[in-house]
Amino acid sequence: MKFELTEQSIQYTFGNKRYTNGLKSRMIKNVKKDAAAADLKKVGQAIAGLQEDSLDDVILVQKQRVIEVAE
Repeated sequence: MKFELTEQSIQYTFGNKRYTNGLKSRMIKNVKKDAAAADLKKVGQAIAGLQEDSLDDVILVQKQRVIEVAE
């Protein structure tokens, strides 16, 4: 048995006092499977800058299928 990456998304958490509890999360789907961590963080920082927020967290979410390996 092994894993096969089927889908991934990125969750950004932005901070600003105007949000409930000071935080707001946004999920972006269909992230390239070979996306670099540094590039994903740069995107979050750019979005945060446009919203005048801080970028508080970046989480990569992956869905993987368990498949049987032929012997």
